[in-house]
Amino acid sequence: MYASFVILAAALVAGTHGYSSGAPPSVCTDMVPKHPVPAQSTPPPYTITTSTKVVKAGTPMEVVISGKSAKDTIRGLLLQARQGDKPVGTFTIAPNDPFAQLLNCGQPGNAVTHKKHDEKFDKQTVAFTWTPPAGFNDEIKFRATIALNGAVFWVGVESGPVKVTN
Repeated sequence: MYASFVILAAALVAGTHGYSSGAPPSVCTDMVPKHPVPAQSTPPPYTITTSTKVVKAGTPMEVVISGKSAKDTIRGLLLQARQGDKPVGTFTIAPNDPFAQLLNCGQPGNAVTHKKHDEKFDKQTVAFTWTPPAGFNDEIKFRATIALNGAVFWVGVESGPVKVTN
């Protein structure tokens, strides 16, 4: 009995740290981490805001994810700009960013995820630059999975719509 408990506890700990180095490409579509617990069903304590509600194709804009209070930090992240269910555009991050890295969800740089990092690098607010593709003319929303920790995370956090004009 005790051995079963130890094995279960070890599996849960391993599972909560399974993607400590960032989301794998296998979760690009549903954005659901394969943690051993379900996503939270409560409203997320995070917001996604954008520097503009209308942007010209090919023109960079800023996307900010913020916790609503100081305790609402971000340990893990997967962020995409989506036209319906399709990731579009390209993100840019600083080369030495201690928190984030680009992810290829069908195209290089069309998603951002977290890097393996110490808890001291958890953020209450993160900001990224996103550029819509040249010639693009449609509405997008930024969609994210945001993890407070390995056992507490929200899937499907969305921004308001952003109109991309040609």
